Amino acid sequence: MITKNIKNYLVACLVFCGAAAAISCSDMLETDSNRQVFDPALDQKTDSVFYAYGIMQALQQLADQYYYQNEMRGDLVRPTDKATTHLRNLASFTADATNKYDSVYLYYKVINNCNYYLVHRDTTLATGARNVVCNEYAAVASFRAWTYLQLARQYGAVPYITEPVTTISQINANTSMTGYETILQGEAQMLESLKARYSEDQLSVPTFNQTSRSIGMLNWKNDRGQNIEKFIRPSKCFIPLNVVLGDIYLELGEYEKAAMCYYQYLRYEGFNSISNISVNYNDFMSTFYSEFSPVFKNFIEWPADYNSAKNNTLYSGMPVWENAFTHGASSGDVISYIPMAVNYTMGKTTDIPASFGYNYYGTQSNSAVEVETGEVFSCPKTEDIQIVPSQTYVDSARRAQYYYYTEQVKVSPFNWIVKNQPLGDARASIITQGVGADSAYVYTLKPSTAYIYLYRNTTVWLHLAEAINRMGYPDAAFAVLKNGLHSELPNYRYLEVYYKDQFGNDSLDASGNKVLDMTQSHIDDKYYLTPESYELLTTRIPFLAQENSDIFRNGAVRAFCGIHFHGAGAVEDLYSSYRYSTVLNAKIADISQKFNLNLTNYTKADYINAMEDLLCDEYAMEFAFEGTRFSDLRRLALHKNRAGTYGGNFGDTWLSRMLQNNAPGITTQNCYLPYK
Repeated sequence: MITKNIKNYLVACLVFCGAAAAISCSDMLETDSNRQVFDPALDQKTDSVFYAYGIMQALQQLADQYYYQNEMRGDLVRPTDKATTHLRNLASFTADATNKYDSVYLYYKVINNCNYYLVHRDTTLATGARNVVCNEYAAVASFRAWTYLQLARQYGAVPYITEPVTTISQINANTSMTGYETILQGEAQMLESLKARYSEDQLSVPTFNQTSRSIGMLNWKNDRGQNIEKFIRPSKCFIPLNVVLGDIYLELGEYEKAAMCYYQYLRYEGFNSISNISVNYNDFMSTFYSEFSPVFKNFIEWPADYNSAKNNTLYSGMPVWENAFTHGASSGDVISYIPMAVNYTMGKTTDIPASFGYNYYGTQSNSAVEVETGEVFSCPKTEDIQIVPSQTYVDSARRAQYYYYTEQVKVSPFNWIVKNQPLGDARASIITQGVGADSAYVYTLKPSTAYIYLYRNTTVWLHLAEAINRMGYPDAAFAVLKNGLHSELPNYRYLEVYYKDQFGNDSLDASGNKVLDMTQSHIDDKYYLTPESYELLTTRIPFLAQENSDIFRNGAVRAFCGIHFHGAGAVEDLYSSYRYSTVLNAKIADISQKFNLNLTNYTKADYINAMEDLLCDEYAMEFAFEGTRFSDLRRLALHKNRAGTYGGNFGDTWLSRMLQNNAPGITTQNCYLPYK
């Protein structure tokens, strides 16, 4: 029997569906068409853009809830005494039906509008031989799949509705709750049917023939007294099909399918441009990169490649990680975001910046945040900070003990050596301590720009590593952190090459053992990629295949680097101590101690589990304050339960430990929000 609450939200969705395209002329998502927007036709070549923008408006209304459900229920933030009861209850897993950020209606508002479009849009429309609908149709299907994925993560079983709800009889027909696995399998089948029907080019996200568009001027000026204009890229308002399909498979534990989807996105959907899939940025590392963070106070001297004035380093032109988190949000690393309006008159705004101490919709630019290095954050501040980084986050940053850098040894012949300093993880520079009147406050930069990030290319690379690891290739997963998957990775293969006799057979010593050719073998712990992983990356998941040699390639410009580089510098060097055996053995020992496992002779299952925990640490540094943490923790716990390593419920034990500062005893069975 359908419950009253379910019937209420379906009625609300019914009302919204017919008005999906009723966009205010002052809204940030308005189009340039002069067609009436209250009833655009879905059997015409043009103007279905209004429905797409209507769906985006529904996503804007969902944005804050999506963000807070994930961030507050994770382990990387904590509410202050200024936080609302709604935020505190989310963080303590005590939210009830009265919580402001617990409304399935907001999810189903997106879903119902997607359903209306998917059912009614004529997908045969073409201009000449070119189908003009397929890109947009695939994008809307991806929106629906992404929304169901978020529902599954937060609520578990929910109604699975794939037809638009437009009549009372349809409401009465939607009576059952469906388990999340069944829902995700259904969405995967839908997306797979589109992949079978359309080419990779036809599945790429729409651009509406716009590279970038302004969505208005901010109410305040920067520290130089200049007005700030906010831009969005229409292509970044959509989610690539293969990215969300990969995430669905990853959630379901279908790891090879997930890895293949991520590969296909990286290989085909970036318009075949390295700049759209690489994790390289173009700016110098600057001397204040970590200096102003309260986490790092123990440095002795700055590494050479922190200083953009020095050229005696291999990394003088390598990336600045935080370049992704700007008002332009145009860095190649950003795949998808929900952009919020610049003020209340221009569309839907967000509470997220204010909860982190930024008065984004204020006008007093002279109240900008001052920090230790004298840098001024342009966004006006507020003293009512509700959310700050947790001690867990700070401890995680400190555990990343070294920052690696290179220096040239000025002897003949010239060569490079790797040095390190105990700086912790440089990505914690996203936190800054106020000075003077602001000295009691800690500010977190990412939420200050009012973008809700959904995916970055770094997300895809790390989720790929997660999938490859669970396929049974932890060393290949480690390569994503240390080197990146690119043309130079084969240099890190573990090779045993044996002498041959005149007949081509292995030479044997006096005891009958094969004799290693040490001039060609690479068998110490600097070399870690196994022959099995190399074969995987040249065949089934072919990043290193010959046909991709011009795409995933490093040359004079190092387009690809390991993700851990963002926080720890020159980790990919052969002579850095960031090595597979060293790092993974230390992680296994830590897990053994924390969970009283008494591990001694480590198995492959131990390495896979430890590699997953290493990725969890990387997620903490890379995606903190972006609104993904709870979903990441839950997904990893599900992997551990499925694997059965250390017992079938080890994932629940692990999740309980990860969230012990939020609430005791949280597992994959009792972590769900109350459905209302």
